[in-house]
Amino acid sequence: MSPMESHTKTSSAIATAALFFPSLIICSVGMILLNKTLSVGFPYPNTILGLQNGASVLYLWTGSRVLGIFDLSVPFRLSQFKPFLYPTLNWVMMLALSLKMLQYNSVATMVMFKTLGTILTCTVEIFYFGVRYSRNAKAALGVLALGSAIYAGSDVGFSYTGYFWATMQILSWVLQTFVEKIATVDSEQTKAGVAVIRNLLSLPVVACLIGVSGELGGIKELLDRQEVWGQVALSSLLGCGLGLSTSALYKTFAPTAVVVANNIGKCISIVFGCILFHDKLIPTQICGLALSLAGSFWYGQEEKKRLEEKKNETNGSDSEV
Repeated sequence: MSPMESHTKTSSAIATAALFFPSLIICSVGMILLNKTLSVGFPYPNTILGLQNGASVLYLWTGSRVLGIFDLSVPFRLSQFKPFLYPTLNWVMMLALSLKMLQYNSVATMVMFKTLGTILTCTVEIFYFGVRYSRNAKAALGVLALGSAIYAGSDVGFSYTGYFWATMQILSWVLQTFVEKIATVDSEQTKAGVAVIRNLLSLPVVACLIGVSGELGGIKELLDRQEVWGQVALSSLLGCGLGLSTSALYKTFAPTAVVVANNIGKCISIVFGCILFHDKLIPTQICGLALSLAGSFWYGQEEKKRLEEKKNETNGSDSEV
């Protein structure tokens, strides 16, 4: 690489970092806080989800046709929708439960449960898929588990209802992880196209959930709540921005840098959660949460090493053949 090419590449990386790292953090924090606001102020999670997913389709189409920031160049066909049908069912449940858990739990509790989901995922991988983890990876999971136990044991905002919905959401998230792994779909569609397919498929599922859960009254209330429309529109826009920022950063920087940015976003969300929603945290909870985040980051580093070693072994076997 010539000095000119090296300078151009460095300048491009700096520009990407200056634009998309702040964008990722802002979109992540804003989306969490808006979802919390919607969950508390408009307790109809399925209705919210339907509006958000519908708005996401409009944003993706506009971003592609008008702004050119999303790639929807591949034509849509019915055959592209069928493979995503079953994975979308649990995906919808996972998102709806995420809104439901925020209705009863603090932002910090949400973050803690999401890190706890890593332990459940690894447990299934060990006993069902036979995955072997290094000592360091197991130690990282131990730190994560210890932090979660400390947080839960000292949670001043604990409620059985809140922890029930949080548990259901994390179980759904873990299930979705393996649904994605087992039912991997190699679609000819672009990433933005797949997002459109999923969001469109989610709409009839959400409509059924609205009817079953008795949220039809929420639709009537929605007509008089103009601020809810604005919050939904902004949260969906931030969700699209988060996806765009994450994709752009992964193309230029190591995954570790993106994970660090995500963890910074979580910490900022917790601080604003305490300010805006009067979430209470005592020092013991903060220590537990810090341990959970540290363990999650450590595990991510060890998992990255494991996947790289596995990839090298596979490439080595292919070259021998």
